[in-house]
Amino acid sequence: MKKQNILKTEYFDIEYNIIKSPKRKTMSIIISEDGEVIVRIPNWISNYEAKKFVFNKREWIVSKLMIFKKQKIPERKYVSGEKFLYLGKTYTLMIMEGNYGVGILDDFLYISLKKDFFDNYDLKRNMVIKWYKNQAKKIINERLEYYSKIMKLQYGKVFIRDQKTRWGSCSGKNNLSFNYKIIMAPKRKLDYIIVHELAHIIYKHHQKSFWNYVEKYCEDYQESRKWFRENGRYLIL
Repeated sequence: MKKQNILKTEYFDIEYNIIKSPKRKTMSIIISEDGEVIVRIPNWISNYEAKKFVFNKREWIVSKLMIFKKQKIPERKYVSGEKFLYLGKTYTLMIMEGNYGVGILDDFLYISLKKDFFDNYDLKRNMVIKWYKNQAKKIINERLEYYSKIMKLQYGKVFIRDQKTRWGSCSGKNNLSFNYKIIMAPKRKLDYIIVHELAHIIYKHHQKSFWNYVEKYCEDYQESRKWFRENGRYLIL
């Protein structure tokens, strides 16, 4: 009999079913064509061990589900009229003739380039991604400096990356990595990611003491976690 279970991640809640079988000898995870996560285990394996198995495989599951979910989200075409998020606000893309550049103008995210390249998808996409990464580097470093002073913490190097299954991470040497796409989230939600990773300088786990510490500097962290789980799949370029 199927048993519904839920594992919360920074991206979204993973719903999965545990199915026991007397013929199985090992545990396995299958993601069906419709996105259903099925965990098959031998009869002698406890549900606790099965849940632990899923937890350890969560990054792999998220990466596979991200692919599945993206298939349901229309791909970017980089044409005028498309909507883009930046710091939680929706901007309408405007392609305009002029010197090469990307920026915000009133309610528009504009791409300025020569008219001959208006239909060059790769060029427009690369220009937008470069702009988002530059903005992310600037704002993330500003927020890191702000919160590190308040929290009285020192961190190592900072990396802005296109991480596939994480919004941020903290290494054993306290180097911090951030997914540049968090720049699309509202500033308060972005701040939660900053506080979360800074907190890992002290707590290298997600136990109660870690969350209590995060809450000291981000009282609405649970709301922010929920926001990323529900909206993370839409932060695409």
